[in-house]
Amino acid sequence: MPRNRPLLVVAAAALALAGCAPVVNLPAAEDAADPGCASVVVSLPEELGAESLPEPLERRDTSSQGSAAYGDPASVTLRCGMPEPAPSTERCITVGEVDWLLLGQEDDVWTLVSYGRSPATEVIIDTKVTSSSSALEAISPAVARTELVRSCE
Repeated sequence: MPRNRPLLVVAAAALALAGCAPVVNLPAAEDAADPGCASVVVSLPEELGAESLPEPLERRDTSSQGSAAYGDPASVTLRCGMPEPAPSTERCITVGEVDWLLLGQEDDVWTLVSYGRSPATEVIIDTKVTSSSSALEAISPAVARTELVRSCE
């Protein structure tokens, strides 16, 4: 066996893996470097929907600090360090210990932001792929690690 063959096999495997799920490009949130965001990101699950989907959504690498993405193509994205929303009349959904403001529903894509948490976290969910409740149930325990400053009630 040639000396370079093991290196070629490793390089080919690395390229194959890199080609399967490229990095998800997400712009960094304004305060993505907040230490609370590091706590959120390291606490996120490695997959979403294991109980409710035929194939769970695997966590993917992202291009920015304080962010996460799931699925290929990415059907759930998260950015921590967003501006904290002021009191609002937007629909508030409580999942676990986290209140979420529903900021938009367009073409089966929901945009939510944590309310009363510092730093705030934005989650965008393609509800054609996974339910919003399933995604929020998986993500909320990590977001609950941020400081509670107010609630929807």
